[in-house]
Amino acid sequence: MPSDLVIRPATLVDAPALSALRWRWAQPGRTPGPDEAREFAAALSGWLRSQGERSVCHVATLDGVLVGMAWLALFDRVPNPGDAVRRSGDVQSVFVVPEHQGRGIGRRLMESLCGAADELGVRKLTLDSRDSVMPFYERLGFTAQGGMMTRSRR
Repeated sequence: MPSDLVIRPATLVDAPALSALRWRWAQPGRTPGPDEAREFAAALSGWLRSQGERSVCHVATLDGVLVGMAWLALFDRVPNPGDAVRRSGDVQSVFVVPEHQGRGIGRRLMESLCGAADELGVRKLTLDSRDSVMPFYERLGFTAQGGMMTRSRR
């Protein structure tokens, strides 16, 4: 584990660096042109502002440079009798840049994001995962159910 690793909630100030990570996650191997990068950074900034408390992002930094991200989309499920607050979350876009993978950064990001979910009263987390990384999520307490992975609050 790198000693200079910092895991923290993202802020709007992180939007330009987050947009670069999202680009690498969504379109690996394709470098955006300057205009594309600016437009996407502006779109992500606007989206972050519009989400309010419906979205949580935690980032990993090494020497102040963003090297990883993990997102959580929050939603309230339909109330049940005797169970009016049923907050759930969907883990999305967990990514560590390839040159820093295998160093425990993804695990630390997910532990931080799951801790934030617990603090927010999220009772159920879901995620959609490639088969190749399912063991990673299983080590974090997720289980495969019907093609999705879930984690219930402990």
